[in-house]
Amino acid sequence: MTDEQKRGTPAKGTVDIDQERKQRKTVIMANIGLLFVALFWGGGFVAGKFALQGMEPLNITAYRYVGATILMACLCVKKFRLMNVKMILGGSLVGFLVFLGNTLQTIGLQYTTPGKQSFIISLYTVMVPLLSWLILRIRPPKKIIAAAVIALLGISLLTLKDDLTIGWGDFLTFLFAVAFSIEVILLGVFMKNMDANLFTFVEIASAAVFSVLTALIFGEPESLVDIGLVPLAGLIYLISFNSTFAFLLQNRCQSIAPPNYVAILLSSETVFGTFFAIALAGEVFSGRMIIGCILMFVAIFIAVAPPRKKKDS
Repeated sequence: MTDEQKRGTPAKGTVDIDQERKQRKTVIMANIGLLFVALFWGGGFVAGKFALQGMEPLNITAYRYVGATILMACLCVKKFRLMNVKMILGGSLVGFLVFLGNTLQTIGLQYTTPGKQSFIISLYTVMVPLLSWLILRIRPPKKIIAAAVIALLGISLLTLKDDLTIGWGDFLTFLFAVAFSIEVILLGVFMKNMDANLFTFVEIASAAVFSVLTALIFGEPESLVDIGLVPLAGLIYLISFNSTFAFLLQNRCQSIAPPNYVAILLSSETVFGTFFAIALAGEVFSGRMIIGCILMFVAIFIAVAPPRKKKDS
């Protein structure tokens, strides 16, 4: 009998196994959490379409981020003392990109379908490394270049009309994907040594300020009382699940889950988006669009798949 057994202390090997099991369980829970984020985002495409039945895009964005700011404030009220100038400036810049991207997305949704929009937005998994090359001078590997070419072909099949033109809604959605990609890159720079939840509050609050000012200047005031139950339900979903809960869950889970799996799990929002579009919005995909979607899935997988381990000779 060992000394550890005599004292009732677990052996070193047992402790290591327990720690490994706890780590594995934590990673599994984080992966499940990221799938829920993708689920919330996927449902947002149809929720946005429902909200558009009773409100203008600028008012939807304004109500969405004002409501999300109130919810975030309730969750972060005890952390306000940790706020600093760097966090405010960084959060405001990212918040502007959030406002710009979601405004383009909501307006574009008037001229395209939820399913098509969900697939076009998924281009961020390929665009982030390419924009990192341009902005941060970090050259992407060859597989990213290959993924970009395949994604370009896929998006062409998905968005080009019979006369080889791109719809206005598809183009605005593509611009949203660009804005979101820049947002992801900046978050990687600003989020170092910052409280994730508090930074998210500053980000959403800044987006709310920009959204309200834009709605007041360019839009017409709309009361929530007169918009109807379906648009109101869509707006409530955008405020809660699609914004507040998704952002919080993403921030917490992404610090735990392995990086190679994060993008794959989040890009599954396209699957959920298509499911909701077919089940709730009655959308129908053509054969060409299905091929385009498959090519985009291939591009996403190539972009985020981990490199093969070299075998020892």
